Amino acid sequence: MKKLVTILFTILLSVSVNSQTVKEVSRYWTSFSQSIEVKTDAVKKFKIIGYAKIETSDEEAWSGIWARVDNKPEQGSGFFDNMRDRPIKSNVWTPYTIEGTIDGKSDRLVFGGICSYNGKFFFDKFELYIEDDTGEYQPIEIKNASFETKITDRIIPEWSPGISEKEVTSVKEFMPSTSEDRVDGNYSILIEGKGISKNTGSIEASLPNVGIFISILYILILLLSFMTYASSTEEDRWSRLAKIGFRFSFIYFLLIIFFQNNGAYPFFDYLTNKPIEFMQNFATWFGKNIVGIPYDINTGPNGSGDTTYDYLVIFIIFLVAIFGTLLWSILDRNRQNYKKLYYWLTTGMRYYVGLMLISYGLIKIIQLQFSAPTFYRLMETYGESSPMGLAWTFLGFSEGYNLFMGIAEALAGLLLFRRTLTLGAVITLMTTMNVMAVNYFFDIPVKILSTHLVIITLFLLSRDIKKVMQFLVTNKAVQRLTIIKPPQFKKGIKIGLNVLKGIVIAYALGYGFYNSLASRELYGSDVPKPALYGVYEVTNYVINGDTITNYKSDQLWKDIRFEREGRVQVHKMNKKNIYYKIEVDSNMPRIKFFPSGNSDNYFYFNYTKTENTLDFNYIYKNDTISGKTKRIDTDGFLLTNRGFHWISEYPYNR
Repeated sequence: MKKLVTILFTILLSVSVNSQTVKEVSRYWTSFSQSIEVKTDAVKKFKIIGYAKIETSDEEAWSGIWARVDNKPEQGSGFFDNMRDRPIKSNVWTPYTIEGTIDGKSDRLVFGGICSYNGKFFFDKFELYIEDDTGEYQPIEIKNASFETKITDRIIPEWSPGISEKEVTSVKEFMPSTSEDRVDGNYSILIEGKGISKNTGSIEASLPNVGIFISILYILILLLSFMTYASSTEEDRWSRLAKIGFRFSFIYFLLIIFFQNNGAYPFFDYLTNKPIEFMQNFATWFGKNIVGIPYDINTGPNGSGDTTYDYLVIFIIFLVAIFGTLLWSILDRNRQNYKKLYYWLTTGMRYYVGLMLISYGLIKIIQLQFSAPTFYRLMETYGESSPMGLAWTFLGFSEGYNLFMGIAEALAGLLLFRRTLTLGAVITLMTTMNVMAVNYFFDIPVKILSTHLVIITLFLLSRDIKKVMQFLVTNKAVQRLTIIKPPQFKKGIKIGLNVLKGIVIAYALGYGFYNSLASRELYGSDVPKPALYGVYEVTNYVINGDTITNYKSDQLWKDIRFEREGRVQVHKMNKKNIYYKIEVDSNMPRIKFFPSGNSDNYFYFNYTKTENTLDFNYIYKNDTISGKTKRIDTDGFLLTNRGFHWISEYPYNR
């Protein structure tokens, strides 16, 4: 059985089957770390000093000293800094310092070095200091701090490869070695990165032909499910092909609805918690031990519906449907038809697609899914946006287009009624194919869901596809459309089912609309705007009395964006974006900025505001910084101020 499963998956995903005893990964960065336990009831400062330099011709290459405070369970996240906003680029040995705090929530302090892309990265002489009860910094021992113990077998003695002792990884693109180019003692460490590109470590690099085999999988699903209509579902005696196709469809689509429900059925999550937990464990094991996936499989929600885990679930369901069909065909070979089960299968499919698209339609009607372009989008060039970001900007720009899309998707509610099923399937096929096309061609990670919505809608429409095509493209008379006949229910059961149907539809429309309206005030267009709402373009930036003008500087701020309560985004001249948690002082014109997110690490941003300007000053890491800005509102962008025109003598295409 294991060999058969392996052969099938090799055909569909073209991955090698092997289990790895040593965890080796492929990616564009690597790190090493050491950790110590920290116990304190008071807030104490710490600082880590490390010497580093870099020799490279790769513009993407950088290195850094990094530190992270791991808090106790359920105590949130602690301090973190990896110098990404001030990367090491120098080829001269230089000491670099990271400063942070620990407190009563802290459990461990993890620190080390990090490097990215191609080049030679040198590290030496790490030092750690933590405040004592009198406020004086005391040195803390670091094992092999100056790397005097030579490296063997790619392992740095006393240091863990990776970001923690729990995640020990060897990155094959980087080779650590002992170097005599040092600052302290006799040796330093050299980590050399070679053959790294922007695609290094990507899933596509690990599975280069995955798209071909996913396409084959979908084609097989289509062909096997459409076999259901090898004979009419209204006949009393179905053909052998029709029965095989139905058996596959019944198992496959019901499992898809169960494990990929995506909130279609109300309160369905309460029923699926344990089975989904089992599937997560099984799919992870299956991917690692049977398929040989060479990277970590993430099962948690992260906004993507096209993760490795999701594709493993699809493949596992496909295998279960194949083997289930074989077994079912052997045990039930004399069955004449599956009319009753066909009714229940199509009912589940109708409600799955209908309720899901009603939900998606409602959040488009009130413009929740595609919000109006934010300051970030308005100030980003087309070339800097991702394909998905470009699609979101395009779709979110127009309230009218959102309304149009929402109504079209909500018309999938016609699928909930058997007499309007064919009309609903025709409309829904057009809307789901458009959604699927956008997802595929703008690289939006909802490809699995949208593809299955199209396949399910095609399955529902296929029972009348000949009649629909005959009506649309010929002059021949068309017989009545097929009405899926329900089983003979007792009167009480029939009334109960109709009441349940009414409750579900009322819930989907009523509560769905109410919940969407309420959500607008949380993350939609009705979110309260901060008092300093707007973009402030920096016109003058001074550090310790020196005006900064270098447009490549990683210190020079380009603009400050206030768009959400409690958050601010700073865009630097070197195109780096930094998000700060902030607290606005209601008694005086100042804002508390938290650079690391740690409540004990902050600086006061003092400002003077007029209608069109915002002047500021603050002190951070012993630097005195001040600046002047001018305000830019949303009306300052052509995209938002162009408006609608009935008559245009010339196209305004800029």
